Amino acid sequence: MPSRRQRKLDVVVAGLQLQYGPRAVRRAAERPAEPVPCIATSFPGLDAALGIGGLPRGRISEIIGPATSGKVTLAAKVLAVAQSERDALVAWLDLGRTCDPDYLDRCGLDLNRLLIVHPEDGAGALAIALHLVESNTLAALVFDGLADLSPGDEPPATRGFPSAGLVDGILERLATVVTQTQTVVLFLTEPYAQSRTLAHVATIRLAIRRERWITRDGDVRGYEGRVEILKHKLGRAGALVPVRITFNGTVRGDGL
Repeated sequence: MPSRRQRKLDVVVAGLQLQYGPRAVRRAAERPAEPVPCIATSFPGLDAALGIGGLPRGRISEIIGPATSGKVTLAAKVLAVAQSERDALVAWLDLGRTCDPDYLDRCGLDLNRLLIVHPEDGAGALAIALHLVESNTLAALVFDGLADLSPGDEPPATRGFPSAGLVDGILERLATVVTQTQTVVLFLTEPYAQSRTLAHVATIRLAIRRERWITRDGDVRGYEGRVEILKHKLGRAGALVPVRITFNGTVRGDGL
């Protein structure tokens, strides 16, 4: 039976691991944890700050940011890296119907291996996402438009919106199912439309904001921003990482 001192130390270690990550403090007799399979973001500074090399497979991640913050570009770059594996397939679930295939192509995606999904309504969007993840055929799936699941002032039945309970239930089911796959599931959300359930089930939550435009000869050539690691179940949260995105025919991030 552990001594009182050992039990007290266990509590301290658990707190340190929660704050700094499970790899920060461990018993010498414990075997080192296996590397977490990830897909790199193509932003080396962000991958280094995450400490695991990117976004974890078999987990849900979230990027929060307003329009023109860089969240779509960051998500597109993750998909482009995922496609670097032979025959890898990816999907973009576009509930808000704002996805621009030309822009994704300029971000480096192979459109022949990209599935774009335009669901009829919110309930369909969630059901399709769950089916795609359960198929275990995708390297990564982006769900863009969680804010569009909100019915606003109209009764949900009049516009095909799922109930809050249904949304929460499917998100929880998705969090369980994805652990049996090698898929990165990435939600793109707006700062004004946060889901408590998504915040709970997400392994990593990032907030991105644009800080300044990059101009040359009066033309916008890109922008600089900053990513904050809000939550990190596999490492340490709190880091602020500068990112740079430039346009020159193709869309380039820090590393791709």
